[in-house]
Amino acid sequence: MSEERRHMNDTTMPPPKRVGGSAKAPAPRNKQGLRKGFGLTDWMQLLRASPNLAQRQGGVIRRDITKEEVKQHKSIHNGWMILNDKVYNIAPYLHYHPGGADILVKCLGRDGTSLFMKYHPWVNVEGLIGPLLLGYLKPEAPEDEEEESAAYIAPAAQQVKDGFAVPAPRPPAGSKSSGLLGGNDEDLSEEDEVNLSG
Repeated sequence: MSEERRHMNDTTMPPPKRVGGSAKAPAPRNKQGLRKGFGLTDWMQLLRASPNLAQRQGGVIRRDITKEEVKQHKSIHNGWMILNDKVYNIAPYLHYHPGGADILVKCLGRDGTSLFMKYHPWVNVEGLIGPLLLGYLKPEAPEDEEEESAAYIAPAAQQVKDGFAVPAPRPPAGSKSSGLLGGNDEDLSEEDEVNLSG
């Protein structure tokens, strides 16, 4: 059987020959090789075997960690990182990271949420480093009372801002107007008035 008549599928065909020079090879990925004993299965075994990897010394999970406190913990042996407003002691995981410790060292003492979401949006953080949780980031308080009061928008201004209708104020007591149910307030029985007020 001749070469012209023989039908081959894509997997058995030889690679196409390039005309006019060689094409650039794709850039190799910058993945670090992990040392023996530092793979994902080794990390999971360590999580199961070590009760205090976060080094909380039996303390409770805190809810008042400030960014200033996180900034103080940026060494390889005592490195904290913020992910999704949660603070983790990431130091025990550094050398188990498939991309190498150097990538995570840049985020120690800082918020790594944007980088994490850029490269690993599918990764379950709680399953991977959940036991390293130290606590939650303390919400930042408003700097000034004036800023807080400026955040309130009067109903008339709100109607203009977001396009929602603001209900009209109720007429003063004793004036004749339609009530909540479309009729006069005088037509309501005592039981209806109790149901509306409660």
